[in-house]
Amino acid sequence: MMRIVLFIILLSLALGANSQDTLTVMTYNVLNYPSSNTSKADTLKPIIKHVQPDIFLINELESSAGATTILTDALNVDGVTNYLRATFFSGPDTNNMLYFNSDKLVLYSQKEIPTALRNISEYVLYYKAPNMTASSDTVFIFCYSAHLKASSGVTNEQKRNQEAGVFKNYLDSRADLENVILGGDFNLYTSAEPAYNTILNGGNVPLLDPISSPGSWNNNSSFASIHTQSTRSSSIGDGGASGGMDDRFDFIFFNDQLQTGTQGLTYVPGSYTAVGNDGNHFNQSINSGTNNAAPSNVIDALYYMSDHLPVVLKVSIPVNVGSEELEVKNNWKGFFSKNQFNFSSNKREEELTVLVYDVLGKILQTKKVNKTKTVNLKLQPLNQGVYFVKVVSETKQETFKVFKR
Repeated sequence: MMRIVLFIILLSLALGANSQDTLTVMTYNVLNYPSSNTSKADTLKPIIKHVQPDIFLINELESSAGATTILTDALNVDGVTNYLRATFFSGPDTNNMLYFNSDKLVLYSQKEIPTALRNISEYVLYYKAPNMTASSDTVFIFCYSAHLKASSGVTNEQKRNQEAGVFKNYLDSRADLENVILGGDFNLYTSAEPAYNTILNGGNVPLLDPISSPGSWNNNSSFASIHTQSTRSSSIGDGGASGGMDDRFDFIFFNDQLQTGTQGLTYVPGSYTAVGNDGNHFNQSINSGTNNAAPSNVIDALYYMSDHLPVVLKVSIPVNVGSEELEVKNNWKGFFSKNQFNFSSNKREEELTVLVYDVLGKILQTKKVNKTKTVNLKLQPLNQGVYFVKVVSETKQETFKVFKR
């Protein structure tokens, strides 16, 4: 007998498990891609090869075509085939995107969180353990990508704080969060900015800055080792900022579960870094003179790719993990009856795609419908185990869990 519930996975460590895997998380503002330079995916390629991210969040993406070009020309190249990307949602201004290592991770759901300027994107992933089977459970990672209002001044600081408040309010409304990671370009000039305090302390889900370095980061040589912008001392004609390395705009924050490891995912101390920053290029181009923070071809690629540096950290995770299920309320509803998945929305959706896949991420069945509030999908015969039904609209996606008993 089958039953379906909408759920979030809560982690409990498998008894005796001590084998660990490591995931690399990277966030990067790719500078108005692809209009800044359509050939820049090739420039991104050596950066990807150097970092080898498992979770790759980007800002300033302009189109679905650009998202695909990054996937095919920068990630899945030279024999690599394991990267996948999220669905592209076109919001106001530029957009975000997630790429992920499908050998280790599966995209469970995604959603856009509107703010006054740009959307903040939610991507929920789950870990695919090496020995995972269709009846296994796992641990979930809630990833968020944000690009807050740019420029200095009180008005812009207030706008950044409003955007940060929208995000923290959303976290408060999200049931059963675990392993929260927030990356992006936050355009913060100092730790005294209201938005920085709101990100860390606002709402009921406090976040951590893993290299807590309070102070005025802008044009301050004391923070040269953590600056992320600008990689160029003068303009190179692609719309990026100049002036050399003198701002800390790009961050990865996370909740305290990653510090304590209570939900299975643990930050690797000392792994947080701005790629290519050797601490010796204050107010200089990142490739000026000698820079041994990365191979020379990577340093040059960082210079030409964007006016920002990518930020990276690593997390460890037990290879053997378990979970329990909880019911979650949502405007979308799904249930299983007489070998059929029945879906309903509280509003008419312009387009819906329904995908049935197993816990290893293999797609077993798909269906597309237009201009409807409901979908009824007769499921193909399934063996005993755990399956997922993902529903994707133009603005979000959610996944329902099916148990075949």
